[in-house]
Amino acid sequence: MLSSILLYTHFNMKFFKLIFLFFSSTFIYKSAVSQNALINILTKDIGIVHKGGTVFLEVTINNTDPTAYIDVYKLRAKISVPTGLASIAITGHELPTGWTILSNDGSTIMLSNGKNMIAANDVRILLIAIKGNNIGGPSTVAGQLSFSDGIAPGDATGTLQGDNPADNFSTSTIQVIK
Repeated sequence: MLSSILLYTHFNMKFFKLIFLFFSSTFIYKSAVSQNALINILTKDIGIVHKGGTVFLEVTINNTDPTAYIDVYKLRAKISVPTGLASIAITGHELPTGWTILSNDGSTIMLSNGKNMIAANDVRILLIAIKGNNIGGPSTVAGQLSFSDGIAPGDATGTLQGDNPADNFSTSTIQVIK
């Protein structure tokens, strides 16, 4: 009888240790996992806008991590248009809830994911209004993804552990016609 109780207790202790080890390793893996965010930009209407008209630039930002979310105030998207040919409008942008404009000087706009967390394998689409100023092009429109420290307003420099910098830059074109 005593040997069965000891055997039963020994089995329960081993089982408890295995469960503890499993959850501990899962937690450590989850904490050490690498994240990746990527940016892709595409000028609507095949990149052509009439002088004085407006076209949207579609900015797609993906969290490619299968398990981890990207926290608030962590992402910064910088979009630049060719000066003289086009300008970034002051209004008319369509941003996901929680996203904020950090700055806009007409040729470069800086955006933050603000209070918008991005879940694992999720995407955010931003539409940036661009005005055609002078006939010309096609010229390059550039988008670059960088990271903040996660503290409001999201304008400080930071990192995203494990990010692949090769997919943090994207280009499109714009041409202004009559």
